[in-house]
Amino acid sequence: MAVWEKILYELKNRNRIDKAALETLASKNFSEGVKELIKLKVIENEQAAYKFYFSSLKARSLEDVLISEGRLAASELERIINEFGAVPGNLKDLLIERGIVYPAAVYRAIAVQHNSEFVDLNETKIDDALFSKFDVNIIRRYQFIPYAMKGEKLVIVIDDPSDVERIEEIESVIGIPTLAYVSVKSDIARIINLMIETSLSENTLFADTDDTPALRAVSEEADDAAADAEFLKTMSDSSIVKTVDSIILKAIRKKASDIHFEVYPEGLKVKYRIDGALYVVKTIDVKSKNFIISRLKNMASLDISEKRIPQDGRFKRYIDDRAIDFRVSVLPSVFGETVVIRVLDQNALGLDLARLGFPEHDLIRFKKNIFKPYGMILVAGPTGSGKTTTLYSAIKAIKTPEDKFITIEDPVEYQIPDIVQINVNEKKGLTFASGLRSIVRQDPDEIMVGEIRDFETANIAINAALTGHLVLSTIHANNVIDAIGRLVNMGVDPYQFAASFNLIMSQRLIRKICSSCRREYIPDEETVKLMGDFERYKDHKFYKGEGCRFCHNTGYSGRTGIYETMPLSDCIKNMIILKASPLDIRKQAVAEGMTTLRQSAWQRVIEGISTIDEINRMTFED
Repeated sequence: MAVWEKILYELKNRNRIDKAALETLASKNFSEGVKELIKLKVIENEQAAYKFYFSSLKARSLEDVLISEGRLAASELERIINEFGAVPGNLKDLLIERGIVYPAAVYRAIAVQHNSEFVDLNETKIDDALFSKFDVNIIRRYQFIPYAMKGEKLVIVIDDPSDVERIEEIESVIGIPTLAYVSVKSDIARIINLMIETSLSENTLFADTDDTPALRAVSEEADDAAADAEFLKTMSDSSIVKTVDSIILKAIRKKASDIHFEVYPEGLKVKYRIDGALYVVKTIDVKSKNFIISRLKNMASLDISEKRIPQDGRFKRYIDDRAIDFRVSVLPSVFGETVVIRVLDQNALGLDLARLGFPEHDLIRFKKNIFKPYGMILVAGPTGSGKTTTLYSAIKAIKTPEDKFITIEDPVEYQIPDIVQINVNEKKGLTFASGLRSIVRQDPDEIMVGEIRDFETANIAINAALTGHLVLSTIHANNVIDAIGRLVNMGVDPYQFAASFNLIMSQRLIRKICSSCRREYIPDEETVKLMGDFERYKDHKFYKGEGCRFCHNTGYSGRTGIYETMPLSDCIKNMIILKASPLDIRKQAVAEGMTTLRQSAWQRVIEGISTIDEINRMTFED
């Protein structure tokens, strides 16, 4: 620390100048600063300034600083001296462990003791870009935080500025001179872990790839070990296996729903889909990209030599003491094969209707109909809108040991105990229609059809519902009215439709505002002008996320569902039979209490859960 800085800190520590004066004087050089101090009558002359400098070089004891600042009572210190026979060397730890002085007060005193600056990490935003420039393993080993650049020096935050040996080692390893600031030891450890856990920077995220444990295959894939051993013989570098395992492991811990491996002329880009958004997390060089793709295909038991046609497979691995399924899709592209892995983590899912974000009104309607002994329940929505999750949650809610439940899916996404689950295999002739035809002869009580795609499947499902079975299924449609239109266009008889259906529901997933950076704001005029339905909600408070490391600077963290549920009342059934217009059916459903997707989304906004931008992204005005 320079002479002038030491003088200022000594004056501040002795309460001769306040914080405001310190900030003003810090920008001046020695000569200008001394003149200002004389003008403020803090000192009489330049010689007096040097006295403060020499005084700052005399290290004060920690107990002296704590007592002089009123943080430690002299009687407490006397009690400790009597107990140990002298001031113990671990005084700071003792004071904290016994609750005599708060940790922050102890470390503030250490900063004063060593003429340094204290940083409250609970109120300070760490520079992610600066943090990511340094090797995470070094940061962990020496327990410091890269805080800021001050000229050519790196300001680091550590717990003990007197540990000269550690500071010199840090400087030697990173190759930059440092300036040490002080913070609470436990806060430093917490922030380092937090920065690593929440970062999507490649340097930070994959710094420990070499230490990644091998992902263990689930026992039912007993031949995996032999296949892997054979595969490794062909590999020039087993680090490929570790790289793939690390990518998968980090994806699980980041709660990614999909992992994308996209090939380009310059190499392979790895992306995670988190809360519906894609993030580039790693770039792999051209030389290794084919090895990575081959490893993924090997894990999914696919043909490594076949590179001209799409392939689909799956594998299962134990990660963090639980079995997780992965669905693999390989697709040839201009620059090579691209791979997308869908993460099917049943534990993360929860499969609980209460956790899906249903408003109470819609949840009651949905539950009332899924507990009926027969009839059809249809969930509409685009790919990735959570339809399958809703159906699995419904299965878990209604399944009893006395009932037989059979599902037919393409493919089976989550394996549920005591339920017969069937994979569609169109190459072998097992389609939704043929499988469903056989399922009906298996004496089921409840049936789930993964998706209604054609008339034959729809017709068999409807007949099953008409003959005493509860049938759950999904359809790709924008809303409940469009779902009716799709079925009618498939050729479904309106009378059978009306007689078999209990409820049609549509859903979407919208992102939730990050709780760590959520703040109130006023929508801009342009947004208001473009929204015809804003007037109804203008008196409410609106919130958005500013963006922080917890949400990867998106302002969003997590997703919740928005729903419109339409039980088929006698009136609506009659309208379907009479082939009433979709608009009239919609009006009747709203009159009977249906909340539209747009209204459901607005409810999330006025509750402070989501944003106007998000509902405009996911819904149209009614």
